[in-house]
Amino acid sequence: MRWTSLRLRAVSCACVIAAIAVAVSVITAAARTHVAKADAPACSTGTDVTVSGGPVCGVTVSGINEWLGIPYAAPPVGALRWQPPQQPTPWTTTLQATQFASECAQSFPPFPGGGSEDCLYLNVWRPADNSTNLPVLVHIHGGGFVIGSGNGDNTLLASTGHEVIVSMNYRLGIFGFLADRSLGPNSGDYGLQDQQAALRWVQSNIGQFGGDPQNVTIYGESAGGSSVCDQIASPTAAGLFERGISVSGEYNTLLGAPTPLETQDCKSALPTKAQAFAAGRNFAAAVGCGQGTADVASCLRGISTSTAETTAGQGYQNGGQGTVAPTINGSTLTMTLRQALARGQANRVDVIAGTDRDEDLVGTATTAAQYTSLVDTQYGAFASQVLARYPLSHFDSPGVAWRTVAADSDTVCPALTTAQDLAQRMPVREYEIDDNDIPPYTPAGNGVIAPGASHVGAWYLTPVTPALDANQQVLQDQELAFVTAFARTGNPNTTGVPPWPTYNKSGEVMSLQPAGDSELFTTAQMAAQHNCAFWDRVARQAPK
Repeated sequence: MRWTSLRLRAVSCACVIAAIAVAVSVITAAARTHVAKADAPACSTGTDVTVSGGPVCGVTVSGINEWLGIPYAAPPVGALRWQPPQQPTPWTTTLQATQFASECAQSFPPFPGGGSEDCLYLNVWRPADNSTNLPVLVHIHGGGFVIGSGNGDNTLLASTGHEVIVSMNYRLGIFGFLADRSLGPNSGDYGLQDQQAALRWVQSNIGQFGGDPQNVTIYGESAGGSSVCDQIASPTAAGLFERGISVSGEYNTLLGAPTPLETQDCKSALPTKAQAFAAGRNFAAAVGCGQGTADVASCLRGISTSTAETTAGQGYQNGGQGTVAPTINGSTLTMTLRQALARGQANRVDVIAGTDRDEDLVGTATTAAQYTSLVDTQYGAFASQVLARYPLSHFDSPGVAWRTVAADSDTVCPALTTAQDLAQRMPVREYEIDDNDIPPYTPAGNGVIAPGASHVGAWYLTPVTPALDANQQVLQDQELAFVTAFARTGNPNTTGVPPWPTYNKSGEVMSLQPAGDSELFTTAQMAAQHNCAFWDRVARQAPK
């Protein structure tokens, strides 16, 4: 049985949530203007480009040209706070795009806060040659829609695939997702609108960087993975991309039980407009802009960044106020991904999607009592059935038992259902990462247990420190090959990797493993391994 070989790292709730903060960079909280700062590094020869806003120049590093901190929208501050993204003010002096701009304002203890509301900037990497019509990969960062930034290192992907890479910052938390009637009948989802504004910028400008605007792949992990699902479902994203890669976009609890994150992932029933407006009304009242305020919208736009963040907390589902993640706002999102697929109203694109085998963002157990308590809390009326199917006697420890339950119910089985729904409408390749030894390597013993194939743990598209061992390096090479081939043609099959058929025709899932052991499993095999018939039945029987 698979659980006998698994090990668990005992982690706190904070460390569990830290897994969603992939590629988060803590950078300056100062707002960046459209004029280069005096201390910005000098531009490299041959990097001058003119975009729709004005001229920019960048730097060349190890054979890659990079442009950092290009504004793709106006700063969403003052009267533009909680407004759809607007065009940036044009500039005439060459912008030295040689350092990252600020990450978006964020507050999600225990993680460091900071950032700025002036944050709608993107970054571009491309090989330092004269190639044109290159495939374009646009990264949407993770972080539960409350933390993170696009200010990571994408040189490896650009050099390996000989492609253009774009990353972006988008509004987070209460600034990205507050909905209130005073802000308009379709308020909310500004973070998703920012993502689309960046994609429209790509359509208009990426040719200046050698990219092909008709060959765009969006990809993201965690909240970035669920963002890919949202953009496939969004009517206002139609035509902005040809392919999507959703990595670990299934992470909320199966039955909506307590979690530090607002409901948001690919399988979830997102908050309705009525729920979002009710939460927004409570937020407005809590900051002094409630009943009796003559102009609620102006009042809201006048409160300080810190007041907004403190009042919002972790959102209305977690003791705070207002919405801090996507909602069904009636324009950007009119329905969830699964609803859009069922009704044939999703954007038809090529898709890669999947999860890791041992994902768990909802806690850990070090004792039998903690295991039973977690099961009771998460599954309620179904708890006795869960305990009967996952008895502690079948596992090495309570931690392994709980991790297996959480991964099966919250991530792997829902991902298979999402893949089956997607496959009814568009070409899909489904994967599961099956890797017990994700770095950083932790020796067993002394109460410390390795994490297994944890959330986004072995998705290696950026440089890894410390360096991967030989077995993990093979897995990284395969992932880079799959992704860059997929971005070129919509087909991940290429030299040096195992054949990966479409899920539509084969019903097979690629098990990504180190040491060249990646292989295909049928849906039946994968579902049996993870007890998916049981979890699918629980999902159907649960009160809606």
